[in-house]
Amino acid sequence: MTAAGAPVEPSSRPIGGFFERHRADGDVESPSLLAAWTGGRPHSAFVNARSAFSALARTWPTASIWLPAFVCGDLLDPALAARTRFYPVLEGFTPDVAVIEAGARPGDLVVFVASFGLPIGPEARAFAARRPDLRIAEDRAQALDAGAPIPGAWLLFSPRKLLGVADGGLLAAPDAARSPPQPTTAADAEALWRAPRLRAADPEGRNNAAWHLANQAKEAAMTVGDQAMTAESLAILGEVSLESLAAPRRANWAVLDRGLRAWSALPADPGAPPLGYVLRLEPEQRDRLLAGLHARRVFAAVHWPRIAALAEAFPREAAWTRELVTLPCDHRYDAATMERIAELANDLLR
Repeated sequence: MTAAGAPVEPSSRPIGGFFERHRADGDVESPSLLAAWTGGRPHSAFVNARSAFSALARTWPTASIWLPAFVCGDLLDPALAARTRFYPVLEGFTPDVAVIEAGARPGDLVVFVASFGLPIGPEARAFAARRPDLRIAEDRAQALDAGAPIPGAWLLFSPRKLLGVADGGLLAAPDAARSPPQPTTAADAEALWRAPRLRAADPEGRNNAAWHLANQAKEAAMTVGDQAMTAESLAILGEVSLESLAAPRRANWAVLDRGLRAWSALPADPGAPPLGYVLRLEPEQRDRLLAGLHARRVFAAVHWPRIAALAEAFPREAAWTRELVTLPCDHRYDAATMERIAELANDLLR
């Protein structure tokens, strides 16, 4: 183990960050990721999750939209802001359903989030059972497998956060009787796929600045619209099995947990393959860790740099944007890589 504060040579390859194009191994188990997520129900495939969600919300033009205060600021379509309400999120990233209970009216749309890939908890499930007069959506953008959905819930997925596709926002209907809104135009596949292909062609990360900038440009250009997911992204979702992604993530998370449990923001048994290993630190400590890891080309992430709600109205949730950091533990890496990350993090946190 390195001494605290001692310089550590960067890894020969970057760790973390956005995904290069996914290469399925050709042995697709059942179910595929697409089949597991949609469950055979009617679904639509937009270019991104915010477009899919906006299309769903616009099907009920008079409904108020209830979002958790701790959710990515990009999810909120400005055109829906006037009828959006926010509810608090409690410690453990559970929804404060009492606030929704007091304010929601029949026909409103309530969104519960599978934060960091964790299953939607019993509080939200019990609330949904008590309020069949409400429309429920589960935001599973960070979840590979968050378990059985709330009965009657719409499901929203954002696959590029979990594997190497360039785009995509899947919206699955609650049952066969309902049809989700559909996209109407084609996306610019060449522009969307440029960054994942550049990274795939540079496994050693020698030209990391070029593909990083390409990805930043792609993300900055993402807007709410009626574009469809690219055919290449949709095909990959049908070619890769859920378990081929979930099993490495669970195993890698367990390695990090053995070394970093003292700082963990998630339970010891998360009950699902987490998005990453989430640490909760003092803001200065968090910034020091991020700087040290990034200097060594370990690209830990912040979820999120900003929340959709007003920070002044939700100070607890806003504070998490300065305290949380997510370490990568996905299918691209093995136990040895996780041990190295844990060692680096321990050194930097001393």
